[in-house]
Amino acid sequence: MRALPLILTALGQACVLGAIEVLGRRGLRPELTRRLAHVAGAASVAVLPVFLTLTEMGVLAVFFTGVLAWTRLRHQLDSVHAVQRPTVGALVFPAGLLAGAWVGWGHPLAIAFGALVLALADPCAAWVGLRFRGPGWRVPGGRKTLAGAAAFVVTTVLVGAVLAGLSSGRLPALVAAALLLAAVEASVGYGLDNLPLPPLASLLATSWLGL
Repeated sequence: MRALPLILTALGQACVLGAIEVLGRRGLRPELTRRLAHVAGAASVAVLPVFLTLTEMGVLAVFFTGVLAWTRLRHQLDSVHAVQRPTVGALVFPAGLLAGAWVGWGHPLAIAFGALVLALADPCAAWVGLRFRGPGWRVPGGRKTLAGAAAFVVTTVLVGAVLAGLSSGRLPALVAAALLLAAVEASVGYGLDNLPLPPLASLLATSWLGL
């Protein structure tokens, strides 16, 4: 395990969290700052395997899980924790991304797919669901909508198309993967979808999409 890449990556991630916390203290609503942290944190994992080993990513995940748990208990880092809904999504966020890296290790594009589904499709579904409402259903701790699920599918297909190419032979598998991931996202509450989405997406990327 190499100390320097690990420290530099941890400092970079901490700077991102710090910058988002500053935005929150300057008036940006917690729902928006939390979403920014979600996008930035998950998207960064798409490229981390270039710089870190799996063990180093595991150390990083444990460290940030501890930071997020401690700040939640101390009522700090409001940019992440002060949302007005019951959620433990932030606490399982690092573990989900680590699981995605573990499942897809040796397949960088598969890891990127898992990370970017969490970074982009998940918050896009939440934003569209809140903005357009429409038909929906209750899940523990919240509500999911058909519009949000559709946004998740579209975003996942676009992410997969960028990473895998949108050939006619690959499109059915990509759509099927997006629908399966959307079904998981749409059935889990309390932010716990952050845990299964990256590993499942990485698995589908290697087995169905050939990434």
